[in-house]
Amino acid sequence: MIQMEMHEVAEKPSREKMVPERLLALSPDEGFKVRLWWQRLTLPPQNLATYTKAPPWPKGMRARLRRCETVEAAMLSDGFRQLWQQLPEQSSHYRDERLQLWICIALVLAEVRSETPSVSLGSRLGQEKNGTGKPRMGELRFQQLMDCHSPQELVQRLRRALALIDKCDISVVHLADNIALWWREYRGQPATQPTKRLGFVWASDYFEALAQYQRDRA
Repeated sequence: MIQMEMHEVAEKPSREKMVPERLLALSPDEGFKVRLWWQRLTLPPQNLATYTKAPPWPKGMRARLRRCETVEAAMLSDGFRQLWQQLPEQSSHYRDERLQLWICIALVLAEVRSETPSVSLGSRLGQEKNGTGKPRMGELRFQQLMDCHSPQELVQRLRRALALIDKCDISVVHLADNIALWWREYRGQPATQPTKRLGFVWASDYFEALAQYQRDRA
């Protein structure tokens, strides 16, 4: 049954695989598939039906993935395996690194409760919190988020960041691309253009959102 569903998804026209987000580390096909995986993991059947004929993943799969505290635990979860099986195949030479990357993506995206395509993490964290004149994430914590030194720390800080924005109204594709970009830089392969590095992307979106309401209060 699952193989047939995967085949059905894979046969969708290429125009349906387009994502509105500007991707820096993921391919459009990866973006399409990670969004579909999140939709089947998270959305109730009536909402899911507007995006795909494929059924939702079994109830409780998302909760079990959210309870995982380590990469090893997540790797054994049904939620991650469903994502891994749908991703485009790549060279086995990079399999272990790719496996770790997508486990991190699964652990973080499982926290998201509702999605707004094209809305980035940086812009959501910089938004004003309940009319206080302050961002949802303070600048010190934001700097700490940008200074993660291990995959485990990245997952923990991203989970906390999502809690500050009520785990909603953010693009899961943007978020997955951010994590993939972090991994690329963590492995010593930063983009040659500074504007395509994660620190610039996050800071640009964050401070642009911050400026929108700080100007009004000046």
